[in-house]
Amino acid sequence: MPPIRLSTTVWHSSLLARDGMQINPVFNVQNPAPEYDTLVNDWMTALRGWGTNIGQAKMVCKAYDVSKPKPNYPVYEHETGNGTFGVAVVPREVALCLSFYSHQNVKRKRGRLYLPANWGVATASMGERPSQTAMDKAAALVPILTALGGVDVDWSVWSKVDGTARAVTDWWVDNEWDTQRSRGLRGTVRTEGTTTEDTTRQRQIS
Repeated sequence: MPPIRLSTTVWHSSLLARDGMQINPVFNVQNPAPEYDTLVNDWMTALRGWGTNIGQAKMVCKAYDVSKPKPNYPVYEHETGNGTFGVAVVPREVALCLSFYSHQNVKRKRGRLYLPANWGVATASMGERPSQTAMDKAAALVPILTALGGVDVDWSVWSKVDGTARAVTDWWVDNEWDTQRSRGLRGTVRTEGTTTEDTTRQRQIS
């Protein structure tokens, strides 16, 4: 099997496409086993077990061969959950960044997973900075990523530039929240008004 990106989406607030929150880990499979279905199903089971605010929300995982040129279609796709969506307990765009690299923290050898705070990394009283508990929660995903598929499957950094998958060797999580604006809600209510400022005069700029 080639390097595989597991594009994984969990729904919150509604089942509209825009309300899916996604992460995209990459795994390099050294030998033919496991098959796509095994890799995807094991990952989805592990992710649902790790997340404390995912419950039985709709989760879809699409496996892509990242070495293929565009248009690149999934080689395998699976959905789990009971067709409902999770309830957001914190702003959806807030995330905790799991950073990682392969041997050297340089371009082509590093990557990030922006873990949604709403997946159990934070609570409603999240605070100005992530707590040690929040960082430990994010760190708990690392052994899941490294163990997936057994010894012949490596959690990896994929470089499009040189077409190489490199096994992750180092990682960290710091005490700063990150923002993923694409995960945020759209405004549904607006407060507006006019002012009493004089708008009849204009200022000439010389």
